[in-house]
Amino acid sequence: MENKDIKDINDFFSEENPELSPEQKWDRVFNGWINKLDEKKLLTNLFELKLWFEAIEEFFSSTYIEDIIFKSQPINNRDYEFYLNIFSMISGKIINLLKDLDFEKDKYLLNFEEFIVDKILENYSSKVFPYLKDIYSPESWFYSLRLFLQNLRHITFELGGLETTSQKTYSAIRKLYRKELMGNSLIISLMKGNFIPKMDKIYQQDICDIINHIDDKKIKKHIGIFFIFSFRIMKLNNFIELNLNKARNVTITIPLILLLKKKIENIFIFYDTALKSSLETYFTNEEDREKINKVFTSLDLEYKKIFDGEFPYFFDEKNEKINRRKLLKNIIIISDFAIKELIEGVAKFYKPEVSGSNIFENYISRAEKASEVKEKLVKLHTKINDFFSQKSKITPADIFFDINQFIETDLNYLLFKDWNEFLNYYNKLVTTDFSPEFKVNLKAFHSFITKILKEIVDNRGF
Repeated sequence: MENKDIKDINDFFSEENPELSPEQKWDRVFNGWINKLDEKKLLTNLFELKLWFEAIEEFFSSTYIEDIIFKSQPINNRDYEFYLNIFSMISGKIINLLKDLDFEKDKYLLNFEEFIVDKILENYSSKVFPYLKDIYSPESWFYSLRLFLQNLRHITFELGGLETTSQKTYSAIRKLYRKELMGNSLIISLMKGNFIPKMDKIYQQDICDIINHIDDKKIKKHIGIFFIFSFRIMKLNNFIELNLNKARNVTITIPLILLLKKKIENIFIFYDTALKSSLETYFTNEEDREKINKVFTSLDLEYKKIFDGEFPYFFDEKNEKINRRKLLKNIIIISDFAIKELIEGVAKFYKPEVSGSNIFENYISRAEKASEVKEKLVKLHTKINDFFSQKSKITPADIFFDINQFIETDLNYLLFKDWNEFLNYYNKLVTTDFSPEFKVNLKAFHSFITKILKEIVDNRGF
């Protein structure tokens, strides 16, 4: 059937399973497209395309980012140029990927579309629908979408040059984009696909063993979904880092950071609605249940560290000297550390002998890092002691050097509360600028470090 042109559409449908619904028939077309891309070794390109489409959608619909960018600005005073610039940059990426992934449709699909249009034209005069023939899809999957995006990108670039880009202008661009997108069945299926086996496959042997050795089908399914969600985040972290290293303008990664936010939230939702009950069915001991809850609470703290703490700094106009590329890279470091710790924690419930170093390359756990963090904090604590005792000529500049070094290398290993307090004390010290208040704030900071060191000794907070 694949080796000949179909001249009569009935030749195709006569051999189809009559019990298949239209949705099932479309799934076969979609999966066939995925298989062809796999044969052409283009699944990496497809993965990137999916991420960009999902990211721009998250960027367009996120109230979180809108609140950060505009804070309490009234709608009439808002300038949406930032949104149009990012859309223009990402649409360029999407256009190139669509070119890579495009190829001609199967003959029967073209034939099928023509058959539908011809049947309509039999019942209605062409005078009533003079442009109906124009709805034919071209032979390639993405020709129309690419052409549309190229034109819309050009319009967006021109609009971005206006003195102010109103919400009405931005909304019009967003509507045009979404309307065209909804007409491309392949992209919609790609974005809505919860699980695409060829893209979501897990190759790590320890994780595969854990899933395969669970007898209960429901628990096996939930654990499998959890690991798929988690490894997706790791892939997204790598993709964001890759773009941060290559991109001239790092704002292109903002939608990807928002997608990261959504994917971490999906893990929390899945845990609360399905995974938690499955784990509690398997682990009936109260102590085990507390350990499970602690693992997911740790992820929540890292999530807050990123999206309540780190990310809003990117848009803070007061921080003119901030290295925004470095800030976004820091977010990926936090996210990657958190998700690896989560995977290790859940894996240990089923396979206690496994560790993060078995699953990941160059893995350092929070427990392993604790002694190094303690050593740095003790050094800082001692230096502050010497500053007040005047045993040696310690200057405020010496104190700041050690604090900055700790921020650069070890701050992310503190949990959210301590991490947040550390930065608050640091900002107060910077603000005092060696005035008499500096010593008052430094004493408070000294007490804070004493408390953290005690927590490390008591094995809390790490």
